[in-house]
Amino acid sequence: MKMANTRKPGPIRALTAAVLGGVLLNAAGLLGPNGVVAQPAQVAASGFRAESGDILVRPVQQMSVVIETPGGVIYTDPTGGADRYAAHPRPDLILISHEHDEHYDARTLEELVGPGTRIVVPPYIMERLPRSLRGNAIPLANGTGSELAAMRVEAIPAYGLGGEAARWHPRGRGNAYVVTVDGRRLYIGGSTEGVPEMLELRGIDIAFLPLYPPYALGPEEAARVASVMRPKSIYIYQYDSLRSRDEFARRIGGLERPPRVVAPDIP
Repeated sequence: MKMANTRKPGPIRALTAAVLGGVLLNAAGLLGPNGVVAQPAQVAASGFRAESGDILVRPVQQMSVVIETPGGVIYTDPTGGADRYAAHPRPDLILISHEHDEHYDARTLEELVGPGTRIVVPPYIMERLPRSLRGNAIPLANGTGSELAAMRVEAIPAYGLGGEAARWHPRGRGNAYVVTVDGRRLYIGGSTEGVPEMLELRGIDIAFLPLYPPYALGPEEAARVASVMRPKSIYIYQYDSLRSRDEFARRIGGLERPPRVVAPDIP
C-alpha cells in the first residue's frame, strides 16, 4: 500500500521535568514495582541487567533509542542526521521498522553505517536503500530471523487492526523485532497495535512500546498487552501526549503484578 504522505499527522508533545508532577525522577531510569520513572533525555541511561553486564538505553527522539548491550550497540529507526547521534557509540545493528519519514531516513543511514554495521529492514525497504548500503542490509519478512554475531533478530508483524492504524500501518509491511542478546530478549514494537503475533510472545525482558493512538497502541490497549505478554520491563519509546502517558501509568499500576516501566523525556 503506497501512501501519498509518509509522515503521520499530529504533534508530538515531549515530557518535561516541569510537568511530571508526582511521577518519581530517578537518574538511573529504574522503577519500583508500582511506579513509573520519567527522566530527562540528557541524564544517565536507563539500565537493565543482562547476564554479563548492563543493557543501557538512551532516547534520541520519538521511536529512536540507542541500546548498548554486552553484545553490541543497537539503534532503532534513526533519522534526522548523524549529528543527533554524535554523543553515542557507533551502531553495530540498526533496526528499521517501516518506510514512514520518521522511521526511515536514507541519508542518516549513510552517515551512520560503518563497515561492520548491519541494517535489518522489511524486504520492501531493500529496494529503497542506497546501493552503497545494500551490502550491509539484511531483509527480514514477518516471521523470519537471522543470527548476527552475538545477537539473534526475529521480525514480528507490526500493523494496525483497524481505522487510521490499519490505513497507515497495513498488515504484512512493517516489522517489530525481538532481539536476543546476552541472555535477554528485547521486543522493539515499531508502529503496531496489540496484534495476535505480539500477544503470543513470552519471555520478554524489555518491551519497547509505542503509545501513539490512533496510529499505534493506546493506553488501555498497551496495558492489556502488558497483562498478556508479561514483560519484566516496559520502555515507552514513543508517546503522543502526557494524557496518554498518565493514563497508561494509571492502568499499568492497577495490574496484579505490574512490570517495571520507564517513561523517558523524549526530545
